[in-house]
Amino acid sequence: MSEAPLFYTAQTIHPEDRSKIISIRTGIRDIDRKIIGLNKQEISVFSGLRSSAKSSILSQVSLNIADQGKKVALFSGELKATKVLNWMQLQAAGRSNTVATTYENFFTVEPQTLEEINQWIDQKIFIYNNDYGKKTENILTAVEYCIKVKKIDVVILDNLMAIDLGATNFTKNEKQSEFIWKIKETAEKNNVHIILVAHPRKSLGFLRVDDIAGTADLTNAADNVFIIHRVNRDFRRLTADMFGKDHEIYNYDNIIEICKNRDLGYQDEFIGLYFDVTCKQFSCDHSENIYGWRKKEEDNGDIRQQTYWN
Repeated sequence: MSEAPLFYTAQTIHPEDRSKIISIRTGIRDIDRKIIGLNKQEISVFSGLRSSAKSSILSQVSLNIADQGKKVALFSGELKATKVLNWMQLQAAGRSNTVATTYENFFTVEPQTLEEINQWIDQKIFIYNNDYGKKTENILTAVEYCIKVKKIDVVILDNLMAIDLGATNFTKNEKQSEFIWKIKETAEKNNVHIILVAHPRKSLGFLRVDDIAGTADLTNAADNVFIIHRVNRDFRRLTADMFGKDHEIYNYDNIIEICKNRDLGYQDEFIGLYFDVTCKQFSCDHSENIYGWRKKEEDNGDIRQQTYWN
């Protein structure tokens, strides 16, 4: 085999065969219509203000990925595994299978339904046990194990602030840079997609990419950058000049902004989501996601896609 050239020319660069790119749908219709999905061997950064629904949306994305027959490994540094599972169970149940309680906006799921959901997501979604430590080496070792043994397709690290990088105030940015390039290498080497949640620094204006806390390598290395906004009074006030007072974007409950998409070049795209308080699902059109546990074995049709995509 001849040595690779020091510099390529037009005739020595082979065009990329897009048919070989494995892209995993987020299951959020209007995002996938724009960027197709999350490409393997790439990384994404999600950010947003506190209570913007970052973890909730990624919980649903995990279910959407599992519904495609793919597997997810999830690190949630701020929540116990029981809390993560409870939220997923409610989303997986859907509005048709939740039960109202005497408390406002608090819904439950029947035990038999919970068992069916658990059987469905078992061996599809793997939630990291925080008792094994939050140091970088503990998490990355666990991730690589899960990839090799469980054949994981997508890894979600929620969030960077909860990971012990072994940094001081003087080495914080350096350690973050080392970490982001390490997970990029992990994604490429293991043919997975890795999602990293990064909190923003305090901002008095409308949240932008430059407001994401930490080193610039977080967004430079990322193939996709998304910011999740909650449509509240602050959002309306801070975006009034951008959209105008009566813009349709204010009809939604949450917005996912595609700030960067290296593959297809999308940026500054705003995707509106409605929130269903009964089951904590998000959708672009008030539709209900119907997951695999509700599909009869003899039904070869994809009910979720029929409901969600058409």
